[in-house]
Amino acid sequence: MLQGVRTFCSSADQTEHQRLLACLKKIALFSNVFAPYFDIIDIFVQTKPDLSGWFWGTIFSAIKAGSQLVFFLEKIADMFEAIAYALPQYQHFHDSCKQQFQESGQDRLTTFMSLVYADLVQFCLEVHHMFSRNPQGVQSRHRVGFLASVLWRPLDSRFSHLQQRLVKHKEWFEAEMGVQNPEFVAQHRRELLDFVRGQGETNGEVEVERMSRRMKRVDKVRSWLAVCEYQDVYEQLVRQRHPGSCAWFLQRADYCNWKNAPFDEASANDTNALVSSCHERILFVQAKPGFGKTFISGQIIEDLGTKAEDANIDEEPSTTTTVFYYFGPSQQDSSAAFRALADQLVYAHRADRTTMDALALLTRQTSGQQKASSDDVIAVIALLLRQHPTFIVIDGIDECRDAERFLAPIPDLCRTSDCRFLLISRPDLQIPLEYQQWEPKAPHIIHLTNDDILPNIHSFLMETLNRMADQGYFGINMNRNLIPPIADRANGMFLWASLLTKYLQSPGLSPNERCATLEEAGHLEGLDALYREILSMLARRFGPDKRITTDIFRWLSLSIKPLNIHALHTALAIIPGARTAKKQHLLHFTDSVGRLTCALVEVIDGNTKFFHRSVKEYLQSPACRDLEFSLYDESMVHAQLASICISYLANDSPKRPLQRLRSYRPTAGSVATSSGMSFRTSSSGDSGYKSMSSSSDTEGRVHVENPQSPPFDIHMPFLRYAALCWPVHLTRALSNRPTGALSVEPFPHMAWLSALSQLLTDRVATTSWVEASWRYNLPPNLSRLVPLLNRVRSEIPPATNEGREIRSVVDALRQLSDALGELRNNYGVTLRENPSLIWQWNIQATSEGAFWPTWDEGRGCVHAPEA
Repeated sequence: MLQGVRTFCSSADQTEHQRLLACLKKIALFSNVFAPYFDIIDIFVQTKPDLSGWFWGTIFSAIKAGSQLVFFLEKIADMFEAIAYALPQYQHFHDSCKQQFQESGQDRLTTFMSLVYADLVQFCLEVHHMFSRNPQGVQSRHRVGFLASVLWRPLDSRFSHLQQRLVKHKEWFEAEMGVQNPEFVAQHRRELLDFVRGQGETNGEVEVERMSRRMKRVDKVRSWLAVCEYQDVYEQLVRQRHPGSCAWFLQRADYCNWKNAPFDEASANDTNALVSSCHERILFVQAKPGFGKTFISGQIIEDLGTKAEDANIDEEPSTTTTVFYYFGPSQQDSSAAFRALADQLVYAHRADRTTMDALALLTRQTSGQQKASSDDVIAVIALLLRQHPTFIVIDGIDECRDAERFLAPIPDLCRTSDCRFLLISRPDLQIPLEYQQWEPKAPHIIHLTNDDILPNIHSFLMETLNRMADQGYFGINMNRNLIPPIADRANGMFLWASLLTKYLQSPGLSPNERCATLEEAGHLEGLDALYREILSMLARRFGPDKRITTDIFRWLSLSIKPLNIHALHTALAIIPGARTAKKQHLLHFTDSVGRLTCALVEVIDGNTKFFHRSVKEYLQSPACRDLEFSLYDESMVHAQLASICISYLANDSPKRPLQRLRSYRPTAGSVATSSGMSFRTSSSGDSGYKSMSSSSDTEGRVHVENPQSPPFDIHMPFLRYAALCWPVHLTRALSNRPTGALSVEPFPHMAWLSALSQLLTDRVATTSWVEASWRYNLPPNLSRLVPLLNRVRSEIPPATNEGREIRSVVDALRQLSDALGELRNNYGVTLRENPSLIWQWNIQATSEGAFWPTWDEGRGCVHAPEA
């Protein structure tokens, strides 16, 4: 058995070799401890040679089944190691008590010794089942003893019972072999029998309680996987898809062959068969931008039959499972995709016994990490794909920032299971060389063409435009013969057809203009032409609407972190340099965004996003640089966003402490200065900040507020973003300026100057910003902004208004940067615990030059610092 284990260890991949050797050592320990068991049995019972062969073969079969899933095999090896330490030292007793064995009662010893054999064989069978595909609906056969239960238990619970039985077995065995009082030996014998019988009785727990514990285990694993939101995109597709628009794809022969090939249990457990058919189970679907690939993916997922399973442990699971993921602007990380797939698999099979056994291993012993590593996630996916026939649909792989890294593990997953991948992308996706080396026809790629989707575009436009004509959008005397030829202008892009109908429904167009658009549709062929027409129409609007539309495009394109709907609503109302009035906020925000942008931006389920990624691509392209809404000059966009954030801090944030002041209570940790602390605020190229924190507002805080008190920023949804991100925007605006831009008047990259001057001259507003930064657990650091502003100052003529203002801003910013450094050095620990100290005399007393104002809690006003 050990030689067989050594063989597949030596043939393993080099990266897994050391881990497998560690497993081998633990299994060898068990083998050495248990091998003398059969020598003891042979003393008083004539056994068949096959007895030990069956036993070691069962163990080898279980280990071999898990050899390709090292993450789980390590946990099984830990179990064998634990068993080895729980067993009696059979070799010692065989050498020293052989005579006593021969004199002992044969029947009694045979009965008690056989329990251990049966327990371990059953344990190995359960492990083997967990690592392989079993017939659907066939439950494990339980015997009386270790796995005997009216109600099934997961593997960790069964293993715990096994350990308890081995402890009792060891006590009985050592008492039996020792020179003991016969009554004492009989007592141990009775205790062992009582324990074996008692396990059956303790299994009578209430089923609801059992199920509750199982669901907690599932929740624990899902939390460990740290999955992001992935379901929303699919639900949106189901709601938005035009009826029958994608059904044609389901009739394609290549898709049907991929889908309808049967999942065969024998092949699923045959490594050679899996390797030989690997390339046949990976299908690429490619089409140009705007084709409607994402809607097709939604139709595919629906066709493959995603169904929620009932969490009843005894019901037969569904035959196949479909899991999916959509890459997009806010979901571009390959790790997030695999975490989402693992989460779906865990949830879909939460009622399956083999899956529950796998989850039991995960919860029994992990690496100690709060979050699963990428390798851990792949291991979970690999095991669950081994257990269950699964379809996997991935859309938008070309939007993944590390597509090659995402594609790399897929062939290995297909070599160890019979899963099937359908991967949807644009034609320019770089498919790794490994996929192309399988055989001449591999990889299997479906190239979708204009002819494939033209009938659907024609049907959609005929139905939609005729309905609009009935509703009077084109006036009374509309020539409906204009409608049929429009589909030919789409060039196979469903996106173009959909966007055209949205444009024609815009309230900014008159009926005559809509008819003229249909008559001259040839000028709108292609997405770029249609986008340009829409943006030209938006540019004819009045000032406030145009300003808000521009800001919407800016925030969606270049925000440091996506703004939630409440923060964006606040940001769009801000006019830099002035306090924001209530009337400046958009009414009916969700509807207004679509109206102001002519549906180029949409709000769905509280998320604001571009209608399609090509909108952002066009706005940032050179073709759009002469339009008012252009985002081609990113430094100018960052300058505008910085000015909005700074203006909010100077004019709209509270000019007072953000929470009630708390008195200074020195602790052991705050006696020392923070010079030894590491906030790591200078490790980024953006203004000295570490990064934009992705955690909640209070994560990592030492002091915990009253859980019943509302967050301090509950009525200031934009405060977090403005406080933490204005230095980042300003740094990017100054770092990426086009050459020679400073000579242009008016200078668009200086939009932030007046707002920053206003903030720096208002010490109370500045102090409020500093307090907010500490409350968000990201202490402010402006050390990298000072040299950038110095460079700008050197390039602006000093006699100009901008030159004079930039000089005063640089001096004030340098003074503020020094004061912030002093805070970190002298009060880093205490400010982290109590940010309100920034307003109190404790800070004031040690601040050189009395930089920070103090707050009089009783009078509700500021004491001006003494000069």
